[in-house]
Amino acid sequence: MRIHWLRVLVGGLLIEVVLAIVLLGGFAAAGVDIAKGVSTASAVIIGIGCFAVAFLIVLWLGRAIQSQLVLHGFLMGLVATLIYVGLVAGSGQMSTALDAYGPVTFVALNAVRLAGAMFGGVACERRRPAPAIL
Repeated sequence: MRIHWLRVLVGGLLIEVVLAIVLLGGFAAAGVDIAKGVSTASAVIIGIGCFAVAFLIVLWLGRAIQSQLVLHGFLMGLVATLIYVGLVAGSGQMSTALDAYGPVTFVALNAVRLAGAMFGGVACERRRPAPAIL
């Protein structure tokens, strides 16, 4: 089994960059300040965004990976989650984030990112042609 670490790292970073641009930019454009608290509607939007972005990036980067696509997707999602949690904790904003989201929602949204990345790997595997049986 060969893990494509460069793709895993790039994929995780790309997931977080796209999420930051799309979600933070979208909320700012809509005039929603999520630092004051995350409403149920905002949490749903964030969850859908996390799932979709992780799914699409793994689907895109997984095309060149030959095996273990679900594992690669999980690892990309894990890298993205670690980057996010690291940035939040490193900036001293972990308690603010937990207050804004609530602990259960915070964990759930990070799990949704992982699930989206893993389902991206599943979709990649299903798109592959079946090996020819002679």
